[in-house]
Amino acid sequence: MAGGSAGRSLEQTPTWAVAVVCFVLVSVSIIIEFIIHRIAKWLTKKRKRALYEALEKMKSELVLLGFISLLLTVGQSPISSICISKKAGATWHPCNKKEEAKLNRSENTDYENRRRLLSISGSAGESFRRVLAAGASTDKCAAMA
Repeated sequence: MAGGSAGRSLEQTPTWAVAVVCFVLVSVSIIIEFIIHRIAKWLTKKRKRALYEALEKMKSELVLLGFISLLLTVGQSPISSICISKKAGATWHPCNKKEEAKLNRSENTDYENRRRLLSISGSAGESFRRVLAAGASTDKCAAMA
């Protein structure tokens, strides 16, 4: 799951807990598919061809979204270990440097009043990188810089 999580690994999780989670996920999926199938039958019976085609399109998009989610889950560790250079990271920003500096100043003024979910690494002269607070100590890309 998360890279710096302190929870149990899958090997240490009780089998019944894994089985219950899998059962719930499969049950919800079957129920949703059954509902979509019933709606499709009702739409064909009422001769609502455009709505039926829209439903089929929605169903295919949900399948594609599930497949992409599966790919991202399987490839989570290789994707998270990708590092880019500072030169490449300094380009393609949605804001220019002045707007970014202004935003950083406004974030620093009310930073003490918020929960610290993100850690900001970098000194005053460098560009800032945000890392999740749990994984702030293991920054693989900082060693390469």
